[in-house]
Amino acid sequence: MLRVAERLGVSSSYMARVCTELRVPRPPRGYWAQLEFGKAPARPALPDVRAGDITEWSPGDFIGTNERASKRIAKGPSPTFHGVPVVAPSIRRRSHQPTAEKPSHPLLVGIKPFFEKTRDSETGILRPYKRLLVDVLSSKERLDAAIGAADKLFQTLTSRGHRVTIAPAGGQMRRAEVDLRETPRKSDHQHSAWAPERPTVVYIGDVPIGLTLFEMTEVVEMLYVGNSQYVPVRSLTPERRRRYPEPRYWTTTMDLASGRLCLQAYCPSWRVSWVKRWSEEKPGHFSSLVPGIVQELEAVGPELNAQLEAARIRAEEEHRRWEDEQQRRREVEERARQEKCRQDARKDLLAAIAGWDEARRIDAYFIEAARAAEHLDVDERHRLLGRISLAKELVGEREPLEILLQWKAPSERN
Repeated sequence: MLRVAERLGVSSSYMARVCTELRVPRPPRGYWAQLEFGKAPARPALPDVRAGDITEWSPGDFIGTNERASKRIAKGPSPTFHGVPVVAPSIRRRSHQPTAEKPSHPLLVGIKPFFEKTRDSETGILRPYKRLLVDVLSSKERLDAAIGAADKLFQTLTSRGHRVTIAPAGGQMRRAEVDLRETPRKSDHQHSAWAPERPTVVYIGDVPIGLTLFEMTEVVEMLYVGNSQYVPVRSLTPERRRRYPEPRYWTTTMDLASGRLCLQAYCPSWRVSWVKRWSEEKPGHFSSLVPGIVQELEAVGPELNAQLEAARIRAEEEHRRWEDEQQRRREVEERARQEKCRQDARKDLLAAIAGWDEARRIDAYFIEAARAAEHLDVDERHRLLGRISLAKELVGEREPLEILLQWKAPSERN
């Protein structure tokens, strides 16, 4: 473990956590000593991959805490008193120990403080700073109820053999948009709500279904009372209402948290559009909806599987068409490149031939000039030959073979 961790640039304890989350068996305590004496246990095989499992990890990747939380829950929680672990002395009677609370689903263990550390919100729906959280949206007043409702749903799904987890990184799953309003209004503007970094999904067999549990908002008549503050009109008594006469104080409508929960299930694939919502009619009634929700999710699983398979076939066909189009484009570009190389080679060859003809004419001119110098007196002859030397130096000389050797044929051009 130390060597592997050093090679990957992490600590050995962190490497152990990675192995736990990826369900990779690692040597137990005392293994190497047993191995030295030939008494080490056999190396176990890797477990089968479950739907949504993380199968690869690189330094810097997220690994989560699902498996570690599940192991802690499987061992059973320690007794607590007002959230503080209780260690009973050996002489304390067993009947005096506080009763342990029912364990929560691994995704919900210890999440409340992260939701309470939040940004300001005009609707009252919490907007936590942490992004890698379960997909639950609620007001501070209904946070416990929302976590309890999510736990009821997740535990029921888990008891039915369905795995609820946060979608793995790089899984190409998208989160469907959520309209928090009790009655969605496409034409109206709504305040942006918090969104987790990755969807929360349940696997019905091998089919992922996204889950978003949120507290709906409702239209509330609000009264401006000064100092940039608004209060719900319904919370004012007639006497207080008369303290704010118009036109100095006015009323408007705002979307505020309603206290009622809603579950939105959706297909996290970009190619399949399916969304279903289940809403509370009264606060606290979500638990009664859970059995029906689970049945509907189980029933829609095969249908979504068929749609996903059809979408996969369409995607493969589109990809093949795209590859064919790219191949045709490359062939056209290659033919155009070859034609350009041929034209460039021809142009350069004709230019070389023309340059050679020009060089022959220049040479003939200098030969004729030198022949004419033979009929002049000595001083004039030397003067003329000097001028011919200067002219040849200026023009330069190129051999026809040298020009041909430097020329590139079409096949030699990139």
